[in-house]
Amino acid sequence: PILAEMLIKKAPKVSDDELGFVFPQVVRAFAQLEISHRPLLKMVATRCQKQSVLREMNDWGLCVVTWSYSNVFQDVEFSEFRNSLRAEIARRGTISEEMISRSQLGPDEWQT
Repeated sequence: PILAEMLIKKAPKVSDDELGFVFPQVVRAFAQLEISHRPLLKMVATRCQKQSVLREMNDWGLCVVTWSYSNVFQDVEFSEFRNSLRAEIARRGTISEEMISRSQLGPDEWQT
């Protein structure tokens, strides 16, 4: 998709803080539409592997990225990224499996 290519092109210019806000929304949209654009998913995983991005990501963002890569984008090549996501969830100690599952509903509905 053209959107994915545009995001990949612009991503190097986006700060880690902005990525922690933008990537979860993009990943959720692609997961809900079941669009597996490998280059985009790899770029997201690579950029989010940086500890600073995961640590700065809000709880909903962390949950929805975890849900997306665990339930829709299950490729073996993302197993290390899934481990990083799970490690950050464990570090926070406040995120439940139900929160991860409900995150697909969106940032406003997931905790209601």
